[in-house]
Amino acid sequence: MSPLDQSGPTNTYKILFALAAAIGLYLISLANYLLFHSLAELFSVMIGATMFVITWYAREYTKEHFDFLAFASVAYLFVALLDVLHTLAYQGMAVFPGNDFFANQLWVAARYLESLSILAGLLLLRKPRKFNLFRVFLFYAGLTLAISLAIFVVKIFPVCYVAGQGQTAFKIISEFIVIGIFLTDIYLLSRSGDYFDAIVIRNLNLSLMTAVATELCFTLYLSNYDWFNLVGHYLKIVSFYFLSRAVIYTSIQKPYATIFRSLTEKEAALEQVSLTDELTGLYNRRAALTFLGKNLNQIQHSGGDLTICFMDVDGLKRTNDQFGHLAGDDLLATVARLLAQSVRESDYACRIGGDEFLLLLPQTTEPEAQALMNRVYAARDRINQSGAKPFPVDFSMGLAYASQNRFAQASLDQVMDQLLEEADNRMYADKKSKQTTQWSKT
Repeated sequence: MSPLDQSGPTNTYKILFALAAAIGLYLISLANYLLFHSLAELFSVMIGATMFVITWYAREYTKEHFDFLAFASVAYLFVALLDVLHTLAYQGMAVFPGNDFFANQLWVAARYLESLSILAGLLLLRKPRKFNLFRVFLFYAGLTLAISLAIFVVKIFPVCYVAGQGQTAFKIISEFIVIGIFLTDIYLLSRSGDYFDAIVIRNLNLSLMTAVATELCFTLYLSNYDWFNLVGHYLKIVSFYFLSRAVIYTSIQKPYATIFRSLTEKEAALEQVSLTDELTGLYNRRAALTFLGKNLNQIQHSGGDLTICFMDVDGLKRTNDQFGHLAGDDLLATVARLLAQSVRESDYACRIGGDEFLLLLPQTTEPEAQALMNRVYAARDRINQSGAKPFPVDFSMGLAYASQNRFAQASLDQVMDQLLEEADNRMYADKKSKQTTQWSKT
């Protein structure tokens, strides 16, 4: 479960906090709409600026989303700057002289910048090259400066609101164009599953869909202080909230989760290496004794059966002397493959030293183990008969069986020693019973 998908009391507190904040903002709007507007815009400004700071310093840890988030973070920094100017220029703030309704023009400019930047980021997401962020920053700085000059100084930006008449045709058409761009963003995002986590896509989709609803509200208001204007600012807060969730997950939560997962995987890999024989790929002596101890402990407390098979490769020295040490290694690897292919998934095949192997066969009686070893011998005979190896493949083996009865007068360590000694003695007895020139078991 992702930290962003937690349920229970945490979500309940979030809902209660959101309701309290919404009610508080509404009460503020009744008393002082300018204060409400400033607080609503301040939230989006903080998100935009924070998004830039977080993604900028976390970009080395978010490589798979680096292109989009880094690009978008620069864009949202300047969207936030336009929103600051929009807030200061709002009717009644008296920061800028005159009655030119700069706030409405700045709103349209900021929404164009926001929607088109997301569109550009999603399109460029499929490009293999990385961005030069400093150049992107300079581009947005220049574009924002040009927009500001067009509105405040040169005054060539189209009028968006006229006192006594309301919104201009340009303003309303622009809102619908922005809606179209946001819908295009949603479509492109739906085709970007290979680039983003499901959590990121869900939150970005919610942010964009809420932005569409926001723009619809701003096509309907008659006054900068009416109900649709109020609802539109509520929706903008929600839109930026979902945006912040996507950024926080990608830039903070996921990198830490990735780091911890990487450490866990490396720890598991090191543990696997410490339990694996390098030449054969089987478990090593350390692993064999660990597994043997765990199985005997289970038998001691819960009952059950365990048979072990001590094996020693025959003729390894002769193979080394006659064919070289590489052939000797091949002989050991051949025996290892034979054992790995013959045992069951519940069994453990281990190389515990030079030419010695140990099989642990849980929940197996001695007759059942002997039947399994007969299959091993049959596989050995097929290898020798095929002539695939220039040297004979053979081994001696000894079985030892353990049940709960063994623990009547012995501790776990004593039973382990007895079991290994018994299997070892039987293996040597098997080896001695063979003639020097005999290579197959009779």
